[in-house]
Amino acid sequence: MDILVGGIEGGATCSKMVLMKLDGTVVARSEGLCTNPWLVGQEECMKRIYDLALDIKKQAGIDPNTPLKALGLSLSGGGEEESQKKIIEALKNKYSSLSENYFICNDTIGSMATAKEEGGLVLISGTGSCCVLFRPQMEPRRCGGWGHLMGDEGSAYWMTQKALKMLFDHEDNLFPCPYDVTFVKQTMRNHFKIETQMDLLEHLYTKFDKSFIASMSKELSKGALEKKDPLCCHVFFEAGKILARHVLAVAAKADKALLNLDGGLPVVCVGSVWKSWEALKDGFLEGMKSRPDVKISEFTLLRLHETGALGAAFLAAKAAKLHLHLNYAANADVFFHHKF
Repeated sequence: MDILVGGIEGGATCSKMVLMKLDGTVVARSEGLCTNPWLVGQEECMKRIYDLALDIKKQAGIDPNTPLKALGLSLSGGGEEESQKKIIEALKNKYSSLSENYFICNDTIGSMATAKEEGGLVLISGTGSCCVLFRPQMEPRRCGGWGHLMGDEGSAYWMTQKALKMLFDHEDNLFPCPYDVTFVKQTMRNHFKIETQMDLLEHLYTKFDKSFIASMSKELSKGALEKKDPLCCHVFFEAGKILARHVLAVAAKADKALLNLDGGLPVVCVGSVWKSWEALKDGFLEGMKSRPDVKISEFTLLRLHETGALGAAFLAAKAAKLHLHLNYAANADVFFHHKF
C-alpha cells in the first residue's frame, strides 16, 4: 500500500484537506468547517479535523482505523507553540487512528510551503489578515494575525468595519465623511437586511458573526471596481496601504538572499480580498514607499492555484523524514511584479 500523507488548511471560515502519495499525486480532497482553535475551542477543532480525515479516508477507500503516515495542520490561530503541543498530544490520545505523525503551524506557513521551497512572505487577507516571513531552518517573523479586536488590518472584516464606522461617524456628525455615504448605507441595509443603524447592533454584538460581517466587503468591492464609489475606493486604498505596511514590517528582517531572488521579494497573497487587487493596487504601491528605513527595490506577488493544505502535507512529510514531491510551478503564478 502507498504511503499516504494528509494536509489541512484551516481558515477562519472553512477548512480544506488533501490526501497525497509521496510522488505528489492528490488521492482525495475534503472540505469542512473552521478549525481555528481560538474561535471554536480546542475540543471542537480536533473533532472537525477528525471528521475531515474520516471523510477523506472514505473517499480514498481506506479503512478509517488505518492511520496516515503523517498529517500536517496549517491552521489559522495555530502558531502558538504551547497550543500546538496540546493539540498534538490530545489528537494522539483521543484519535489514535488518525495519524502516526503530526506537524502544526500557522496557516501562512502552509501557504508558503505550497508556493516556494526557498521561502518568502505570505500575506493573508481574507476574513482576517496576517503576514509572515518564512525561510526553511529559520524562525518565522510575523506581523498581524491578532484577530479583529487587536488587528486584522486590511482584511475583509476590517474594510467592512471601516466603511460602517465612517458611515456611523458621518450620521452622528462626529466626523463628517468627505465622500458620499449613500452606497455604503444601502449596502449595509441590503446585506444585513435591516432598516436603521440601530438594527445593526444586534449583528455587531448579540449575534456577532465575523465571517458574515466580513462578507459585506464583496459588495464594497463591487462599489469600488464597478461603480467607482468614492467611499468604497477610499476603503480599498487604505486597505492596500496597510497590507503593504505588513510586508515592510517583516521584510525588515529578511536576508539579502531573499530580497535578491529573481523577481525580487516573493509575496504569496492568500485570501478572498486579493480578488479585488485592482482596487487595492494604488494604495499598496503607496504603502510600499511608506517606510524609508526598509528598502525593497523589487517584489513579486503570487497567487496560489492550490490550497495551503499541500504545503501542510509537505511539511508533515518532512518532519516525518519523508520526501513529498510538490510541483511548485503548478501551485502558484505571478499576478503582479514591480520595480521601484
